Amino acid sequence: MVTGGLVRSRLVRTRLVRLLTALLLLCSFHGVAATPPRLVVLAPHLVEQLYNIDAGKMIVGTVEHADYPAAASKIPRVGNYAGLQLERILALKPDLVLYWQSGSPAADISRLQSLGIRTEAFEAKTLDDIASDLLRLGELTGRQPLATLRAAEFRQRLAQLRQQYQQQSAVTVFYELWDEPLSTIGPDAWPMQALTLCGGKNIFADARSAYPQVSAEALLQRQPQLILQPASATEARRLTDFPQRFASLRAVQLKQLAKPDADLLHRATLRTLDGVTELCQMLAKSRAFYAGLGASR
Repeated sequence: MVTGGLVRSRLVRTRLVRLLTALLLLCSFHGVAATPPRLVVLAPHLVEQLYNIDAGKMIVGTVEHADYPAAASKIPRVGNYAGLQLERILALKPDLVLYWQSGSPAADISRLQSLGIRTEAFEAKTLDDIASDLLRLGELTGRQPLATLRAAEFRQRLAQLRQQYQQQSAVTVFYELWDEPLSTIGPDAWPMQALTLCGGKNIFADARSAYPQVSAEALLQRQPQLILQPASATEARRLTDFPQRFASLRAVQLKQLAKPDADLLHRATLRTLDGVTELCQMLAKSRAFYAGLGASR
């Protein structure tokens, strides 16, 4: 004879089994990941983008200069743009290595691939690519909903900036990356995306390389209206001797020099549009200055 207690016990077990089965099916339906992937990320801007979609805790190794947000500074380092510490990367047992196509050491990447490490390359060439890369990172990390939201916000803001500045008159610009040797940007350089959007005309847009060295004579001959000297917030070196060195430039005489935030402009992240906004405002101020100068004559 089956007692009432035994019947109740069997009913409870049956209900628990059904409940657990339902929960497992629900998790499977929604694609819940069992274990987050272990990531080694070989570019500061990719690190920042992962934090933007709440995937920063998945990063187990990165490179020098990955310093934003502040939490990124605590991630173990595995090298820099010049070379990677392959043994250290292997010791971290990554599920996936994310790298910058044109900024990570090609030989080291090939070596990792030959060892069976899964890798994914990223190469943003336009401002629109920032949103596309974010969506791809969302797919790789299981953060698609947040990545989709962030990408949509970015695209909306980018469209607004383009609409605001697309009809502005051009301001000729010298974009100084370095003073010795004197270096600037060419037609395929990343900062050209922001400069063009804001109505800037690069005086060395005819250069044959993306980041050419130029002569002082060429700069003096081309006479830009505005000198841009991008600087990192943490950079100690500042280009303070430019006015003395190029005193004959009309832009120097008219005090048309500006220092945009290099971290914002030079890293392909959501914050890029903060840098673009700042840059557009600098060009707008210079544009208005020259318009007023012409009107006063």
